[in-house]
Amino acid sequence: MTKGPYEVKKLWGEKFGTKTGKFEFFSETLKKALEDHATKHNTTVDNVLEVTNYEARGELAFVPHYEPPRCWGDKSEYPFDLVDVKSRYNREGRSANLPFYNQFKVLDPGDKNWQDCIKINPVDAAGIGIADGDEVAVVSVVGEIKIKARLWEGVRPGTAVKTYGNGHWAYGRFASDYANLKETGGNNNEVMPDDYDRISGATARNGGFTGVKIVKI
Repeated sequence: MTKGPYEVKKLWGEKFGTKTGKFEFFSETLKKALEDHATKHNTTVDNVLEVTNYEARGELAFVPHYEPPRCWGDKSEYPFDLVDVKSRYNREGRSANLPFYNQFKVLDPGDKNWQDCIKINPVDAAGIGIADGDEVAVVSVVGEIKIKARLWEGVRPGTAVKTYGNGHWAYGRFASDYANLKETGGNNNEVMPDDYDRISGATARNGGFTGVKIVKI
């Protein structure tokens, strides 16, 4: 490793790694890549965009533009948008096995100490016959978790809020019922689809809405 101050632009090349060698507001690089892919598979660029879940067509695809977030689950069957929130105490997946993480969980708005829960607005809860503390199943298009319901006015109607980090089944005595290899609480990953942006390859996990239904057990 070279010591000393960094020389400004030392690693800059004379050109961008694009088709034009310049910064592209209209991406000739993406256009060529999609045209080559479409030609190889005997189709059109617009068809490639359709198959990869983009709404843009034509040259709109090659300039910065808005694409709506992904939505999983029909509203008529999965009426709640799942909000996957992170605890202010959660540094990584191992936090759930620390006593203080559970002892002070009440400081995450709406949560309770030593309890994993799904938080819903009391108005929504009344509409589906759920009371505070009821055991419920949270179901999406890919799976379900069983957990306690928590009624809290801080939740926006039409949404269901679940703190990420619980649902371990074999991690430790604070994070799970380790003696019986049984999970404590619910794992958000069980109900959130594994999906990707098909062109960039980036995860779409936090780029959309996971619809869920909540059923009293």
